[in-house]
Amino acid sequence: MFEKGEIVFYKNIGVCMVDGITRLDFALDPRQKYYVMRSIYKNGVNYVPVGGEVENIRSIISKEEAEALIDKIKDIEPEPILDLAVKQMTEVYEEKLNSGNPEDILDLLLSIDKKKEILYEEKKKFGAIDDSYLKKAIDMFYEETAAALGLKKEAMGKYIEERTGFTLTV
Repeated sequence: MFEKGEIVFYKNIGVCMVDGITRLDFALDPRQKYYVMRSIYKNGVNYVPVGGEVENIRSIISKEEAEALIDKIKDIEPEPILDLAVKQMTEVYEEKLNSGNPEDILDLLLSIDKKKEILYEEKKKFGAIDDSYLKKAIDMFYEETAAALGLKKEAMGKYIEERTGFTLTV
């Protein structure tokens, strides 16, 4: 069970603060308790049943885990998806993004960025679907690592570059 004030990662939403636990007047079961989850980096509040969907919520990674994950960037050999149909490519992207696992999200980010680099070198167009998933992966990865490190999300690109030498393909 999560406590008020705890910072958590809520799959597909990102980093949230547990603002409390409440009951909802409009719920099917008026006895059901809900976490009140406020997104740290986006507008909005989510109500998540206490005891339900718990696999979608976890504590954020520690500062040490964030640093170790960022340090791994220079050692990862990303495998861009260049030969799948759009539907299959989207399924792979969704699976990694929806896992909520920071390593999967980093892997997705790096593989799509590598694809962007390859296509740029070949003077080919980088697709809108790839661009959308790259932005989502960056957003989720930067949110969690920034929260873990006590940094602003906007500072993560520079932090990662200074720590690893890695920059995203522009």
